[in-house]
Amino acid sequence: MDLNLSTLFIFIVVFIFYRKFTSISTKNKNDTRNVDGENASDEIKKSTKPDTSQDSIQIDPVTQKDLTEADELISNLYKSKGKKVKRNEFVHKSSGVTLSSWKMNEWDYKKHRTPTQARGLFTRETNSKNEIVIRGYDKFFNIDEVTETKWEEIVTQTKGPYEVTVKENGCIIFISGLPGDYIVVTSKHSMGERENALAHAVVGEQWLDKHLKKVGRTKEELANFLYKNRSTAVAELCDDQFEEHVLPYAQDSYGLYLHGINLNTADLKTWPSKIVTNFAKEWGFNPVKYYVKQTVDEVKSFINVIKEKRVLDDRPIEGFVIRTKTVSTGQDFFFKIKYDEPYLMYREWREITRAALSKKKPRTTYALSKQYLEWVTEKIKTHPKLFEEYGKNKGIFRVRDMFLEYLNNKGDIQTFAKIPQEEIKTLLVPVGTIGCGKTTLFLALAKLFSFAHIQNDNIIGKKARIEFYRSINESLSSHSGVLADRNNHIIELRKTLIEAVKSNLSNVRIVAIYWNHEDRTKNEIFKITSKRVVSRGENHQSLTPKNVEYENVMWRFLNDFQPLNSNNKIDNQFDHVIELDVANDVKTNLETVINELKPILGFEKPSEDKIEKVLEEISDYKPTVRKIVGNKPPKVSFYGIKLDFNVQEFLSDYYNKHPNEDSGIFKKLVQGERIGFEHHVTLIHSKELKIDPPDYKKKKLWEQYEKICKDLPQVKVHINKIVFDSQIMALVVDRIVPSEIRSTNKIMHVTIGTVDNNVKHFQANTVCESALSKENQSEICVTNLENELVVDGTVKAFY
Repeated sequence: MDLNLSTLFIFIVVFIFYRKFTSISTKNKNDTRNVDGENASDEIKKSTKPDTSQDSIQIDPVTQKDLTEADELISNLYKSKGKKVKRNEFVHKSSGVTLSSWKMNEWDYKKHRTPTQARGLFTRETNSKNEIVIRGYDKFFNIDEVTETKWEEIVTQTKGPYEVTVKENGCIIFISGLPGDYIVVTSKHSMGERENALAHAVVGEQWLDKHLKKVGRTKEELANFLYKNRSTAVAELCDDQFEEHVLPYAQDSYGLYLHGINLNTADLKTWPSKIVTNFAKEWGFNPVKYYVKQTVDEVKSFINVIKEKRVLDDRPIEGFVIRTKTVSTGQDFFFKIKYDEPYLMYREWREITRAALSKKKPRTTYALSKQYLEWVTEKIKTHPKLFEEYGKNKGIFRVRDMFLEYLNNKGDIQTFAKIPQEEIKTLLVPVGTIGCGKTTLFLALAKLFSFAHIQNDNIIGKKARIEFYRSINESLSSHSGVLADRNNHIIELRKTLIEAVKSNLSNVRIVAIYWNHEDRTKNEIFKITSKRVVSRGENHQSLTPKNVEYENVMWRFLNDFQPLNSNNKIDNQFDHVIELDVANDVKTNLETVINELKPILGFEKPSEDKIEKVLEEISDYKPTVRKIVGNKPPKVSFYGIKLDFNVQEFLSDYYNKHPNEDSGIFKKLVQGERIGFEHHVTLIHSKELKIDPPDYKKKKLWEQYEKICKDLPQVKVHINKIVFDSQIMALVVDRIVPSEIRSTNKIMHVTIGTVDNNVKHFQANTVCESALSKENQSEICVTNLENELVVDGTVKAFY
């Protein structure tokens, strides 16, 4: 080879090596690949086809750090699981993957007391770690609803641009992917199981099929894209044929409105509206209209113009969601604006109709709502067929339009004015146990704000509860605020109180004053509260240190305490919750209540001198009524073992791990909210002592429990079977340790729940006996647990 050829050959080799080296260097420098090795940013840009007239917006991919943080978050959720954090499991039918849905108390979001602000969160376990599969937005609030959504805070703590997105009026649907190109479609907390009705997630997936077909795409393609990019598509399902909400949609406008795409990360990371809109068009979704404003003043001006018009594009809207970022961290931040006119008033009419159909007194906050209540109450009587499907969210628009036509024919001028603040009553309901300081706090509030103070301990007689409720209702007619001074430590007491008030009065807001019992152990709480009972001495109507039973009574209240839970039908009726610490002194708790009541009631905060003077005055408080409690305790209904475990959570875990077992009755009980919050094993019932001739063995056993229950002995309950038929479900107890704790029932058991109130809990006796007899009929099912369940319990009297 001559010199020229040799030189050329060397040059070519060097050039090839140089190109390869620089290519690798560039790739390493600009690599935006996610954990699956796919280039997330390129995929996003390719999929969404951004407008080339503007600079393309880069979407940061999910990093390994993000995945680690997500794993840590989910680990914290498992640690917090219990009263504050609820977990439900679902099996994704196509893939067989088990997904966990996480739900938290609504009022905990406001105080940032939740492990995550994500509202709508599904996770799964993969090998030795956890990952987020569905990620909703962080909980966001209305203007002025919380400190961070006050206009002055938004001005100083957020930065432009502000994306003002139309708030479509439907139900939220989440869409994501799993490995293997499996699509996942959920509602906020469910994957589609509903009794006798189509689930939102199911209808959402049906609409997804239609949207994708329209643009020639498939669910597998979408699942692949969303999983590779660790993203969740967030849409609003608007389909009036499925269910009506508040505002109607034209039939050609039905479908899924795509308003966001979130990364599946611990912190909220969401795509800009421009890219979301392009993505919606590319994949066939209905796009959500949005407007970009640079300053807060521009936002306020724009939303006020729409408020005056009452319509956008010739249709009424619910309001807007404004998306921006915080100044300090650059974190995505949302807040919302809902319009009174007409959205909130129309929604109130819907709730009035539902209440009237249930024979309840609805709350009215708009002047026209009082007229609507009279009109619809009469229509329910004269035209009942109009409301046959109202409970299924059908006929809402027709009924409302009839009322508007009625007003028009009368020539009434429509007014959207709210009822004046002074006409709305306020009921403050404590939720706590003995010694929390409720009466001292309420004495101070009564003096500061001229609230009526109704003390349950002052009411004597067999019908004390009825008299307590009567006094509250009577006081609400003459006072702006009433203090319902009772512990209300169990759900049943809260339920009957709320029902008694709402059946009598419509314009009432109910505020819970909640002494949190979850952040401290029972022993800590007892130590704090018993000191107060001792220090107050004889300054109580009934429970004083001279009463030899006072400690047992306090423990009974502590053990029976049921924390507030916004996920049940009773506690979610509280309009507001003010949370207090059991350990705080009365002045600290009084300051907290005043500060939180101020924006709710709109009063001027009392001066420090006035607060100090009131606290000094109530320090001399002495009760005027004496009741004998403890020396003459309430009658014991039965002795039993109170169990320290969550039955619903145990069975949910069990059936998810055993998908072939029959879980139909369990799902029915869950959907009907027929599973209580606490469970027990009955040892002996008082009715068993009333037989003739008397059973002396049972009488002796009763006396034995009467003695030992003073010490609240701890036991271990061994459970080995699940028993159920079409009406009732129970767990069979194999044995109790120590063995001298025994039951008079032939088969010791724990009643889980019954399908309705016509089926009584004691019928579990017969079901369990039949199930374990040789003549067991096929309709009673018995499931043997492969591993015996051992549960801690406390032997106690039930009243």
